[in-house]
Amino acid sequence: MIRRKPSLVLGAAVLGFALSSGPAQAADPGDTGLAFLKIGVGARAAGMGEAYVAVAQDPTATFWNPAGIANTPGDEVHASHNEWISDVRYEYLAAVHGMKGHAVGAHVALLHMGELDGRDESGNFVGSFRAYDISAGVTYARRVIRAVEVGVTGKFLMEKIDQENATGFAGDFGLRYRTPIDGLTAAASFTNLGSAMKFVDDSFVLPFAARLGAAYRTRSLLEGLIVSSDVRIPNDSDAKAHFGAEIWPHEMFALRSGYKTGYDEESVAFGFGVKHREYMVDYAFVQFSDESELGDTHRFSVDWRPPLR
Repeated sequence: MIRRKPSLVLGAAVLGFALSSGPAQAADPGDTGLAFLKIGVGARAAGMGEAYVAVAQDPTATFWNPAGIANTPGDEVHASHNEWISDVRYEYLAAVHGMKGHAVGAHVALLHMGELDGRDESGNFVGSFRAYDISAGVTYARRVIRAVEVGVTGKFLMEKIDQENATGFAGDFGLRYRTPIDGLTAAASFTNLGSAMKFVDDSFVLPFAARLGAAYRTRSLLEGLIVSSDVRIPNDSDAKAHFGAEIWPHEMFALRSGYKTGYDEESVAFGFGVKHREYMVDYAFVQFSDESELGDTHRFSVDWRPPLR
């Protein structure tokens, strides 16, 4: 019989992320599952060390902070590809339609890999199979007063390993506050709020996380500079800190860097972006420690914002 428990199969595929999250703590009624929900979205965010909860105002806000799409002026589309570890690939597609003072969005995320070897209880090969995770959801955000936006996401979740699967639902909530200090924004998000799920005989809770962050955008000197910081508080490990910066030396070109603390395997990230007309192409390089032997990761994303009519 093929072993189908997520802790044995899919958990191994996302081993690098589990290691980078630090020592996990069991959460009643079981360990956290669906680890792909913790993988950040978008090359811009990755290049800024994922210090992004107060920065996100593009379609990736459907992941980072649903309130971020509230002021979207029109339509935007985002597509990203993540060359993760151990031949794991992570794809994210999101679209947003902005209206005056509010917006709606939708996303679909897919984590997949190549064929895996099935083993019986004695370790004998019994055939190949595939495994993947999916998240699909809708987002609504609104500016409630001049300086405050709020947003909420509802999403469907599925993990499938060979012929077995687990399904469930979760929600995200976020807010943004443009402070009286010109250029300074504070934000918070609460992601993966949902009940426990069950895969075959294994019960697990979702990887809930609270993010608190701030971002400062210059308005005079060094026009186009953003510095940001986040604190991430997950339910399965200690708190993490994220720091990032982005600068536009030219209106068509951006440079980014970031740093994380509290992770065993990840720390430094770099990236850049190129803008041409309504398109934005981003790349990020995220380095893993040499001791992990997991290899580094590369992230690519494209954003499309058609001209307003």
